[in-house]
Amino acid sequence: MSSHDPAHPHDLVNIDVHHEETDIDLRALVWFVIMLTATVLAVDVVCWGMFKLMNRYEASNEPYVSPLAAPPGQKFPEPQLQTTPWTDLQHLRTQEHERMNSYGWVDERMGVARIPIAKAKELLLKQGIPVRPGLADATEGTRIQATGESNGGRSLPAAQPDRSGPSASSAAGASSPAPAAKKPGGQP
Repeated sequence: MSSHDPAHPHDLVNIDVHHEETDIDLRALVWFVIMLTATVLAVDVVCWGMFKLMNRYEASNEPYVSPLAAPPGQKFPEPQLQTTPWTDLQHLRTQEHERMNSYGWVDERMGVARIPIAKAKELLLKQGIPVRPGLADATEGTRIQATGESNGGRSLPAAQPDRSGPSASSAAGASSPAPAAKKPGGQP
């Protein structure tokens, strides 16, 4: 018999091309799921082993910790890092303002007290600035130059005032002569 059906004379039939005759291959699908599960479990076991190995390696190679170091969870001693500088500054300014505008003891045992700054200014204007008693040595004070070498290279003798005059270039440019230096006894 021929492969052509006489009832359908125009049907084309290709024996090499046709539809699947069976459904999904269940055996291959189950095998794939088993292999995927085995691979994931093997990777999990390898990762777990690596973590254990790395923890053991880290514990054996951990650096020496000084017994003086603070234990974990304990705060460091003062002074600590400043975490809120704006609040700390505001608190400091408030304390300073209170201290500058109030009465209080600086050293109660020695009888030293503090007064408000406005009151201190008033007293200073009324009484003047306190001055030391007269100096015992006439050469003591700020009129005497220091001993040593000046920045110009000349030597300054000890316990004598600087008697040098202005340099020639600065004297030529000055319109009035500089006053002569006085000796400690008031003589020129």
